[in-house]
Amino acid sequence: MRFRSLKWRLIRRLFLLQAATCLSLGILFVFGLWGSGFTGLSAPDEDSIAAVAASIAWQEDGSMRLIETAGLERERKQAPGFWALVRDRDGRTLREGPVPAPFLEIGALGPIVAEARFNSDISDPAAMAARLKTLPSPHGPLTIIVGRQGILPPAKLLLTLATFASGAVIPAIVLTGLITLAVTPFVARGVHRSLEAVARAAERINAEDRGYRLPLETVPSEIAPLVLSVNDTLARLDDAYHRQKRFMLAAAHELRTPIAILQARLATMEKTAATERLAEDISRLATLAEQLLDLQRLNSNARESHIVDLGALVRRQVIELAPLIIAAGYTADFQMPSSPLPIVGDAASIERAVANLVQNAVQHGGRSGTITILVKHPADISISDEGDGIPQADRERIFEPFQRIGSPTEGVGLGLHLVKDIVEFHGGRIWVGDASGGGASFNIAFPPAASDT
Repeated sequence: MRFRSLKWRLIRRLFLLQAATCLSLGILFVFGLWGSGFTGLSAPDEDSIAAVAASIAWQEDGSMRLIETAGLERERKQAPGFWALVRDRDGRTLREGPVPAPFLEIGALGPIVAEARFNSDISDPAAMAARLKTLPSPHGPLTIIVGRQGILPPAKLLLTLATFASGAVIPAIVLTGLITLAVTPFVARGVHRSLEAVARAAERINAEDRGYRLPLETVPSEIAPLVLSVNDTLARLDDAYHRQKRFMLAAAHELRTPIAILQARLATMEKTAATERLAEDISRLATLAEQLLDLQRLNSNARESHIVDLGALVRRQVIELAPLIIAAGYTADFQMPSSPLPIVGDAASIERAVANLVQNAVQHGGRSGTITILVKHPADISISDEGDGIPQADRERIFEPFQRIGSPTEGVGLGLHLVKDIVEFHGGRIWVGDASGGGASFNIAFPPAASDT
């Protein structure tokens, strides 16, 4: 699944916001000038002077006349009230349009003024904007004054001001966009670090480490509600877990008493095939109660691990279960090395795992043949029977809770799940293979305890 980048979403939105802001300011600037009575452009530029100079033709007597050119026509159309005054060194003049009287006097000064600029007065609609420049020519210096007078038409004024404003707005948009592109990754990096810290903390959440909460120290205020919601959810899950645990413990303890009474009464009865079957059923019921207690104890935070001898531990269980094995019609074959096999673990849990596997072999071994319990170096256990075995397709599924192979009336499908939990809690692994006698072989490999030497 692909996720959208927060950094690029932030960049796009900031860029759009900045572009909208610049455009709005440009529009406000244009309408502000228009509303304040702006009468037109500032003084004509160099192009206006050049357009008039290019339109001057010299006659044989040395006088001047204006000829029609594209540049002159453009200046006439650009704004109303365009005018021009040309004066040569001999004082002869040439006019285009209504030249204001003050500029006739200025033009009379001749080439003593090299260049001048006259801006209009926005408070006076009759004011004018003009430009003066003295240029060299084959007939001596020419003083050219060009100007504009009067108010521009609203449409042309708006277009002119918009063009003028866009010269500043567009570069501003590009500049702010580049700044946003360069700066945002650094700004977002700090936010990413905070989120990554929360994500790493969230990876520590598991069923065993209850009571853990996501840290809030480095979380931005915008993300804090999400983290607080997650922590509240964890608190509710912990509360539900503790309620379930109390119920399971209470139910398992309540079951042990009637089971013990049944076992005591059965012990006083005459041994028959029926009582032997009944003893096995009661044994499975007692095992179920113990399994429920073991699951709760295994998931408890108050469990301790010590160095235990795996061989001695298995031997104790074989001795306890030997009557059950023999009564069910099996022969028991127990093999273990003479040297200790130390592992770090909880002895009671491991004993329960071994008992469950032996009882599973008794239940599914076909009530004949041999049940083999093999303990070997470095810290391995193998429990095999000579029954029908387990199909390859079911060898992973049988370790899931409440999964049963064969008769649905036999067991509740919790024993092997408990065994797997116990083995994995101790850092080991469990798998099913084929026994040499044709049945199933359950194999466990625990990590051996580190040597002190």
